[in-house]
Amino acid sequence: MTLCKLLEAILNTNDVKGLEYVFVFACVWCLGGGFSEKDGINYRKSFSDWWKDKWKVIKFPAKGTVFDYYIDIEQNRLEEWTKLQTKDIGDSLDTSKPI
Repeated sequence: MTLCKLLEAILNTNDVKGLEYVFVFACVWCLGGGFSEKDGINYRKSFSDWWKDKWKVIKFPAKGTVFDYYIDIEQNRLEEWTKLQTKDIGDSLDTSKPI
């Protein structure tokens, strides 16, 4: 249900050119967004590695995890979240841990 809600929200607010990118973004966050580190195992990183290995249609860059990227809908490509970061936001957030 969360996947459908996220897809609906993105598709209702944008003229989407790259539906595959939107679907992959929604899947990554809906399926893997809840993972974190527990007992010394980084499940989020494990999910990211699994995703990059199994899903090849939309290739994520080797740098970082699948969670380090968003979809630039205008350019129809993956971009690092840090591209959206301003100095005041960057100084106040700890992006090394899930919310």
